[in-house]
Amino acid sequence: MTTNEERSSDILANALARHRDGLDPSLIELPETAVFPHLIHAQPITARKSRITGTLFGKPAPRFIRRGRSIRYRLSDVLAWLADDDAVGSTAEAEHREVI
Repeated sequence: MTTNEERSSDILANALARHRDGLDPSLIELPETAVFPHLIHAQPITARKSRITGTLFGKPAPRFIRRGRSIRYRLSDVLAWLADDDAVGSTAEAEHREVI
């Protein structure tokens, strides 16, 4: 018997394989449990709060789709959110960004 964790990991692995095979990521929808905490390292409760506040980790939350009672995320939206990361090269650069 598989757990929800294993099922979510399988769903994510299949979606990423389809993306590598050339399927447009805007056509791939992932359930919330496959995105959080597997792609975005936050708990699902944090994701639910981000849908209310519109922010996640101090920046706009990834876009989501409501399908009935289910929440889904397009792979393209998650990848865009991850690519918009505020990566820095040093702590000095990070401190400079906080001042601006």
